[in-house]
Amino acid sequence: MVYCVDKQPMFFELDGGQLVPTLYTLWATPDILPYFTTHEGVLPKLSNGADLMLPGVVPLGVGHQMYGHFKKDQLIAVNLTNNSSAVGVGQLARSSDDLYMCGGHGVAVKMLHMFGDKLWAHEPTMLQQIPLVKMKTLTVDDFPALGSPDHQRKVIKAPQPEQASSPEPISQATESVELESSTTALTLDETSETSAVPEAPSPDEATPETLLKKAFLAALKHNGNKLPLPLLTSNFFRLYVVPEAVEPIDLKKTRYKKLSNFLAEMVDQGFIVVREETKGVDKIISVDLEHPELVNFITDVKTGASSGATAEKLLFHSELKEMYIVSDVTAAFFTKLNYKRGEGIPVGQVKKIVREYVSKHNLIDPQTKLVRPDAVLQELCGNREGTLSELTSIITSKMEHSYQMCSGKDTSGKPQIQMSLATRSGNKKVTLVSNIEAYGIIMTELIKLCKQGAAASTSIVKLPHQKHEQLQVQGNQIRFIYTLLTETYKVPPKCILGLELAKDGKKKRK
Repeated sequence: MVYCVDKQPMFFELDGGQLVPTLYTLWATPDILPYFTTHEGVLPKLSNGADLMLPGVVPLGVGHQMYGHFKKDQLIAVNLTNNSSAVGVGQLARSSDDLYMCGGHGVAVKMLHMFGDKLWAHEPTMLQQIPLVKMKTLTVDDFPALGSPDHQRKVIKAPQPEQASSPEPISQATESVELESSTTALTLDETSETSAVPEAPSPDEATPETLLKKAFLAALKHNGNKLPLPLLTSNFFRLYVVPEAVEPIDLKKTRYKKLSNFLAEMVDQGFIVVREETKGVDKIISVDLEHPELVNFITDVKTGASSGATAEKLLFHSELKEMYIVSDVTAAFFTKLNYKRGEGIPVGQVKKIVREYVSKHNLIDPQTKLVRPDAVLQELCGNREGTLSELTSIITSKMEHSYQMCSGKDTSGKPQIQMSLATRSGNKKVTLVSNIEAYGIIMTELIKLCKQGAAASTSIVKLPHQKHEQLQVQGNQIRFIYTLLTETYKVPPKCILGLELAKDGKKKRK
């Protein structure tokens, strides 16, 4: 159970009924949970599903207070040494005393929710990156000498007896608390009474037969005038009905069991006319677009849009990228290269940017091969000459280190998708597609779409001496795979090779 406000997840409920705040809640109100701090290099491991181990926890104190005073299963937020914003939420695997007795080994926090997981990506249009809030760095001024005036000002004074025994503020506070609690209880009672009246559900809202017929009517509504009649019933189903379905259609779960039984009922109702060409081969020869039920049928545009957003969210893997954030100190340098203050730059990109700036302004000494800083670089690195790597290291040390979750849709620097044909036993052709995973595409979802759209056996083949897996689809499905990748996954056509192998026209009879 997830509780959302304006489509943004704010809390989720555990099996025992306990409410857990999401990262969006912790970023808005960071003080509602205690924190465990870990090192920034641990974040990629946590994002891959690992729990927070004790060696990765930065101690809160010394001795028994090293891990605070918490009970087992206490909700704990996790942040990084260079950023106080939460990157995950979990439960303590043991109490604080047990954690101390473990000797620095074992699980500290069982992670429930992490930056980059499906709960964080619940609404693709409202994704947020981790807010950058620097941790407070301790200085010598934070530890004044004992007995000094600064030290006396930092001492926390105990409450005075007359303040503790003052009856009037306590009574007022008690009345305020009682009034607030009664108001809250009244609001909850009204809410429960309101929610106790269930809405009348549609009589056949979620039945498989209704979903199938809605998809059938939507296919006729959207493509009625474009259907290439006569059309094979199997092609009509996979090319026009299946894409219109809000949920995946399984004919075996309907009362029809077979496509022919469903289409026979649609023929009886007057939507279409089907003619049997040969035994087992049926074709749709005409469609009644003036049918009253079809004329009055209204496609649910909102449902289709939301399901499309969900499908888009599930089609791609998210990738955690290490970034450097342009700080106030480095803003003067990066603004000359069209980077704004606060913008994230991938780690591998910083050196390329510095090299581009140095080459553009001819700052390399031809004799020593060292970089001579100009006025802009002198503010960051001083007057000392150095190598390009040394210069980059100095610049990155003055930038903020962070992580950002990026979609797998970025195609820069990725290998091209290669489509090819092969022959298996019995002279049967199969379509082979490689380098798909490099684009962040979830293979299981792609296999489902291939099975539904091409109505062909689809599997994954692991080739020897290769890291990436290969998709294998029965038959010549080159054009179908190309259309699926370019239209559904939005892969640029220039990134796909092998379209010339697509089957064109009908087979020539001898």
